[in-house]
Amino acid sequence: MVKLTADIVERKCSQILTSKSLSKTIKQDELWKLTHLHMNDMFISSIGNIATYRSLKVLYLQNNNISKIKNLHFACNLTHLYLQHNTITKMENLESLENLQKLYLGHNNIIVVEGLENTKKLQELHIESQKIPLGESLCFEPRSAFILSMCLKVLNISENKMTSLRNLIGFQELHTLNAKNNLINNVDDLTATISTLISLKDLSLQGNPVTTSYRYKENLIANSVSLANLDGKIVTDICRNFMKKFKMEKHNQRIKKATKIPLGDDITNSLNLPPAFKRSISRAIFQHPESHLSITITPGSLSVGSQLYVFPPWKSASSIRSTKDNHIIPRPFWNNVIKNKEIRLTRSHANNKLQINIK
Repeated sequence: MVKLTADIVERKCSQILTSKSLSKTIKQDELWKLTHLHMNDMFISSIGNIATYRSLKVLYLQNNNISKIKNLHFACNLTHLYLQHNTITKMENLESLENLQKLYLGHNNIIVVEGLENTKKLQELHIESQKIPLGESLCFEPRSAFILSMCLKVLNISENKMTSLRNLIGFQELHTLNAKNNLINNVDDLTATISTLISLKDLSLQGNPVTTSYRYKENLIANSVSLANLDGKIVTDICRNFMKKFKMEKHNQRIKKATKIPLGDDITNSLNLPPAFKRSISRAIFQHPESHLSITITPGSLSVGSQLYVFPPWKSASSIRSTKDNHIIPRPFWNNVIKNKEIRLTRSHANNKLQINIK
């Protein structure tokens, strides 16, 4: 178990300098001006007092056993902080890092993104692959999310059991988002979030259930303003414009389907009447909208208001011979033709007989 102190830093720097030149020795003034400090892979379990190194800009503490972030109140000039592959459970004591631009916290035990209210210059946050208990997922504290929405440009939240990206709504500066291997499964919820990320260019969602949804890519492309790369594939301007036009066409079709049928057409369509009669009924309805029009249909007649219209009954023609299933079946017209031929043949046969008798 090693605690990071000024003595440890001095010893480490001396070893590095000795490996380069045996004749050179490190001076205290040079240590105070140190800007980059490499303390990774040192089995460090805690951060002690290193306040003498106020000029630090980049601090490497990855691959250690650090469980708590502390004693960084002096590091107001720090721009890069590497803390991945440790055992950190909470984001805390980061209030003094006002100039911090890149924060690496991947492979820790963090559940809540918090403590970033003063990091208004933070551009990159890498918090992937946290060891999250069963049934929980990574989430963003509202105050930290609000600050990040105005400055963050790169975010890596892959492998954190997240079911939604609602916490990222309104991240106006975000242009690269890596959310691979989570549990996001609602394409409508995802689309609503992506539509608010007006600067997003690179989006990675491989390994999420939502990627198997119907027209997943089409929906994201159509609802994004600037997306140029989706799941490793380039999105061209032609493709984006086509998807947006397709979306507008579908929207217009929904509006047309939702448009109500006029009352006159709705009433007349319910009646199985000829088109001309339908139009006359519609005019009668809307010429006097205050009056009530009652329509009654009975076999053989139609009553509209107080007027009774009687349809003439079907007349039996001489050609009608029989009925079938209570329906009158008219005889085919060619029966009449055959009958006429039979009459003609009979007459001609009779004339021949008369001629024979006369002879």
